[in-house]
Amino acid sequence: MTATLRLIPQDPQWLYDFYMTGERLLAPYHAAWAARRNGIADDVAPAYPVGLERLTGLDAMGSLDAWSNVHHAFPEILRTRRALRDIDGEPAHGSRLRAPDGRRLVPLHPVTVAEEDLRGLRRVRRTLRAGAKANPSFQVTHHPDGFADIERVAGPGDYAGMVERTVAVLNLAPDEDVEVLAAALAPARFAAGARRVGLTAGEYEAYERFAGRLATAATAGDFRERAMFRLRY
Repeated sequence: MTATLRLIPQDPQWLYDFYMTGERLLAPYHAAWAARRNGIADDVAPAYPVGLERLTGLDAMGSLDAWSNVHHAFPEILRTRRALRDIDGEPAHGSRLRAPDGRRLVPLHPVTVAEEDLRGLRRVRRTLRAGAKANPSFQVTHHPDGFADIERVAGPGDYAGMVERTVAVLNLAPDEDVEVLAAALAPARFAAGARRVGLTAGEYEAYERFAGRLATAATAGDFRERAMFRLRY
């Protein structure tokens, strides 16, 4: 099995999307699928997540396994819900990672994950995209007088944003900057009991470039959202 290195931000906003991908989408979908697969009647079995009752093509077991494997690869600090305490707060608050000028930086964690698990999450994204296209989150009713009512309905599109952001960040392929930061942020450097870990000028330049890539990925390149996201780093 091929493994690949990723840098995971200790950012409550992104971690919230990652956790909700598992807890709001994949885990309840798997529970509903597994119950019916085992012959439990619809009126007794757990319900599918709202809006996904007609979703087809999602590998319920494989998708949840892929998410769980990536989650298991996270360092302990990211595997607990403590990281979600203040979703809208300053992600660098309390961080030991510092720029050369002493400014706090958002912690990044080198994580080794299986490429197959990343492919599994990319398949979830493709399935939701197709589902949102086939079942839009609105319903149009045309009237004889020429007017039309547009009603908001639940659908796969309601889950697409959080999955897009989750997968986009995990898909940031390693490059020279990632290699530099992975070495700088090795757990041993933090485990020594240091109250702060300062990046060198070269390491900070790599951090800045990576943060730019991260912002572009997490906001799908939207200029305004990207600028706001980037300011937090």
